[in-house]
Amino acid sequence: MTPDTLLLRPLPGKLEWCAPIGTQPPVIVEQADYLQPNALADLPDAGNACLFLSPDYFCFRRVELPTENYKISEQTLGWLVEDAVVGDTDSLHWTVLAREENTLHLAGIARTTLNDLLTTFHTAGVTLTYIVPDGFWLPYVTDSWSLLKQDERWLIRYDTWKTGVLSEALLMHLLASHTEQKIISASPLPVPHAYVEYLDWQPPLACACNSDNIQDINVLHGSFRPLPPTQPTPRLLKYAAIATFALAIALFSGLKGVMLWQLHQQKQALSAEGATLWNRYFPGDNRNSNFKYFFESSARDRYPDVLTLLTQLQTRLSTLPGLTIREVNYRLEQRLFTLTLNVRDPEHLHRFMVQTNDEFILTQPPEGTTDSVRLTLKERK
Repeated sequence: MTPDTLLLRPLPGKLEWCAPIGTQPPVIVEQADYLQPNALADLPDAGNACLFLSPDYFCFRRVELPTENYKISEQTLGWLVEDAVVGDTDSLHWTVLAREENTLHLAGIARTTLNDLLTTFHTAGVTLTYIVPDGFWLPYVTDSWSLLKQDERWLIRYDTWKTGVLSEALLMHLLASHTEQKIISASPLPVPHAYVEYLDWQPPLACACNSDNIQDINVLHGSFRPLPPTQPTPRLLKYAAIATFALAIALFSGLKGVMLWQLHQQKQALSAEGATLWNRYFPGDNRNSNFKYFFESSARDRYPDVLTLLTQLQTRLSTLPGLTIREVNYRLEQRLFTLTLNVRDPEHLHRFMVQTNDEFILTQPPEGTTDSVRLTLKERK
């Protein structure tokens, strides 16, 4: 338990609470209607509170370990107290209060009750980080009972690791039955008793603030272990995180936009280049896209391509020096391409006709010429 722990002690119809135990002297405050939503939210250190819970909620047992190295867990503790508890031991949550060699002192509480307590106080605005059985702040002397009266009940510590709550009628019966029992009491007894030592009365929470017996006791462990407190994020850090996130989105969007713009520019450049190339081979057909789709039909409609044919002819005639181009005639309307060649070597003409047998038809030479031939391009099927 830390010095900044808020101390709570529920009583019938009210709640006692004490400012953190580092405050001297402790100020005890009583509050009614403490189970209303957020009724305790304004208490100091409400996020770190210790609840002193009435012994009515607990059953205290002492068990012996079978072996010295016996593994202690929630399951094995349930096995050890199986014969000492009426009912289902699995429904109880067990806490080891102390160990003396192979002897364990245990406190058990119903799991459902513990869950309900945590939920109830959380709704009231308090986070319980400790739950301690009430009464262990009472002094204990061997073979004695320590007593304190509050309202109509008596709190008793009758063993080093056992406490309880008695009605006044039951206490009177016990005192009558144990006339030689040593009593240490901070409140006047209801009947005279021979062996009683009275202490100066102090508020229970004031005693708890100065008690060393409760420092290592906490029912909240295992599956009920409180989560570590979370510190609120500084507002400046929140703004910085939001700004960083916004900057990241802006950078991503900007880079994405630049990339898309570059792709658009490349697409435009390729489209312009394609249109230029298309207009070169298919003049008059002002097309800017779908070149591949319309190429076959456009090539068929535009055949023959004069420039391409002349380029091919120049390539072939470069290996046949006996032939030169004399005249080229192309009629677009009739789709007719005729070629007149000067022939200085008949053998070269024969070789040319063999090479272009599937492209040109040899026709009559122009009138009045003997050293030239006329070729007509075959119609493409």
